[in-house]
Amino acid sequence: MKMKAVAKSRPGPGIQLIEADVPKPGPGEVLIKVKYASICGSDVHIYKWDEFAQTSLRHLPRIIGHESAGEVVEVGEGVDNVKVGDYVGIETHIACGKCYQCRIGKPHVCQNLKVLGFHIDGAFAEYVVVPAENVWKVPDSIPKEWVPLMEPMGNAVYTVLSGEITGMNVLVVGTGPIGAMAVAVAKAAGARKVIATDINDFRLTIAKRMGADIVLNPELDDVRTVVMDETNGNGVDVVIEMSGNPNALNYALDLITNGGWVGLLGLYGKNRIDVPMNDIIMKNLTLYGIVGRKMFSTWVQTTALLESGKVDLSPLITHRVKIEEYEEAFNVIFQGRAMKVLFEIG
Repeated sequence: MKMKAVAKSRPGPGIQLIEADVPKPGPGEVLIKVKYASICGSDVHIYKWDEFAQTSLRHLPRIIGHESAGEVVEVGEGVDNVKVGDYVGIETHIACGKCYQCRIGKPHVCQNLKVLGFHIDGAFAEYVVVPAENVWKVPDSIPKEWVPLMEPMGNAVYTVLSGEITGMNVLVVGTGPIGAMAVAVAKAAGARKVIATDINDFRLTIAKRMGADIVLNPELDDVRTVVMDETNGNGVDVVIEMSGNPNALNYALDLITNGGWVGLLGLYGKNRIDVPMNDIIMKNLTLYGIVGRKMFSTWVQTTALLESGKVDLSPLITHRVKIEEYEEAFNVIFQGRAMKVLFEIG
C-alpha cells in the first residue's frame, strides 16, 4: 500500500512530495494514521538546507515532520499501553533507554537520541510508525487539531516552569509559536505581568491574544524604559529567551533584576556568542538551558494546562493546508505571515 509524504529527497533548498510504502510496525511499535501535523522551525531549516540541516539530516531521502497527531491503526507485538482507535500525540525524541542519562531519569538528553523526521522517517505523511512508548493518549476534552501543538508547547512548558514563576514579572523575548505559548503558560501559572518583545508585529498581535499584558517592538519602542516603568525600576524577575538573537539576549540580561532567572530555548546561529559574564555573576542570575521536554512529566503538565482551559491554542493556528499544498505552507512562513501552519492529512 502506498501513501503520500513530504520528504527531503536530495541536498539543496526545497522539499518534495513523494509516494512511499506505508510502514509496518515492528515489536514495540505502533502505526498511526496521521490526522494533523504542524510545521516546526526545524522543518524550515531542512527546507532551506542551512548548516543546521546539513549537520542534522545525514541520510536522504527522509520523510520529514514531527509535530503530529492521529489515530492508532495497528500495534506491534508486545504493545499494551495503547490500542487501535486511540487518538494520540507523539513525543518526537526517541531515547535509547540504556545510556547514563536514560538510566538516571533524564531521557530527554539521551546520549543516543533520535528525532522523528531527522533520524527516522517522520510525520508529514499519511502514516507514521513510532515506538509505542513515545505516544501520548490525549483526553477527548482537548481539540484534536491542538494535539500536534502539544509537542512544541512542551518546550514552552518546560522552559517557563524551570524556575519560580508565580507572582513574577516575566519578559518573553521572541514571540514565534513557542514564545507565544510561553506567554500563555506564564499567565496560566500565575505570573504577575508578562511583557513580550519581537520585531514582527504580526507575532506580537498573536502574543497579545495569548495573554501578554504588554507587547513591544524593539525597533520601534523603548523597551528598557517601559520595562523599568512597569516593574517599579526593579527590572523583570524572569526572562524567557526564545529568539536566538545575541543582541536580544544581552538586552534581556540588562533588564533582569538581581537574583532572577533566565530560561534559554532559542538556538543561536553561532555556538559561541558574547555575553556579559561578570554581570551574570554579580547579579546572581540562574540560567537554564532547555532542550525538548521532560519525558513524560512535561506531557502531564501540558495536558493539564489544556484540560483546565487556562491555555487556548486557537490563535496560533493561522493556516490550514492539504499535504499537496506544502509549498504554500512554507511560503507563508518565509513571508512572516504565519504562526502555526497545520497540515490536515487524515
